[in-house]
Amino acid sequence: MTAFGGDWLSIETECGEVRIRREALPMLSEVDGIIFDVDGVLIDVSESIQLVHGETARRIFEGLGWTNCEGMVTPADVDAFKHAGGFNNDWDVAAAWMLLYLLKSRQTVCRDGVQLSALAPSLSEFADSLAEVGGKLSSAVDAVQAMCEPGDWEAIENLWDRAALVGMFQEVYTGDMCPEVYGFQPKSVQGPGLNHRDRPILDKRNLPPLKLGIATGRTGGETRAAVKLLDWQDVFAAENLITEDDGFLKPDPRILDLAVRRLGARFAVYIGDTPDDMLTVKRYRAQFGPMLACMALTGLKDASCDDADMIADDVNAALLAIEKCRGGSTCREQQK
Repeated sequence: MTAFGGDWLSIETECGEVRIRREALPMLSEVDGIIFDVDGVLIDVSESIQLVHGETARRIFEGLGWTNCEGMVTPADVDAFKHAGGFNNDWDVAAAWMLLYLLKSRQTVCRDGVQLSALAPSLSEFADSLAEVGGKLSSAVDAVQAMCEPGDWEAIENLWDRAALVGMFQEVYTGDMCPEVYGFQPKSVQGPGLNHRDRPILDKRNLPPLKLGIATGRTGGETRAAVKLLDWQDVFAAENLITEDDGFLKPDPRILDLAVRRLGARFAVYIGDTPDDMLTVKRYRAQFGPMLACMALTGLKDASCDDADMIADDVNAALLAIEKCRGGSTCREQQK
């Protein structure tokens, strides 16, 4: 362990660097539970959900008779909305980009995706403007309404079919797993969905012998499917998967309170990767009690870490550092 400067210490692990606030170091010895976010922390979604947005946009806008709809939503655009805050739910992200494109199309009488993408504001610029007012889909609605001419909003709202948008998103993501994950038969997508491209970041061999749970904005079906696809059933018990289905969405701190109570943990660390994750911990501390926050940099590269207790290159480095600081000499028994 070496000094990093100021209030931070640095630990080098075989999986990368972890920076820890000096004041948090003694508290790590008391940790008996770890709660994980999923996307960007446990799972690399750069080839799955990040690409679902673009494919969903293509299918939705082509369905409206538009042309040249490839590449209208990029992973960088998705990251910009996530960084804005209040967009923990990917369906809200999709609703926001659809709104902006409908506005551009209405105001220019254009249905060409390439031309509409080139018009200001870009999706990233739009997301950045929302960050200034706290993010959230409701802010996107307000912003689009403010840019509307008389009669525009009614026309846009008539085309803004969120049910169809979410349905398409679900089909693109899960494909032939739709019945298992969402309870309906896909109509547009045949074969495997992009969820089969989910790749694990977590190496189970690095898990310490602590109580382990998940608190995610995914639905229960999405989370269970991911746990099954990645063969993590032996790590995360079904009752310790806290999802959208439980009624709380980040940054509502009750999602972490429920996770802590389900685990029976006295003192937990939450490992996340977005501003909403950090805000959820801050609100948990204010309402329920102490909790450590670790930001994993495999998620949003520019996510604010100002209030984090730990900053790790990835979840595996975080786990190794937590075990080292707890004084543990071994991690969970290696699993084949």
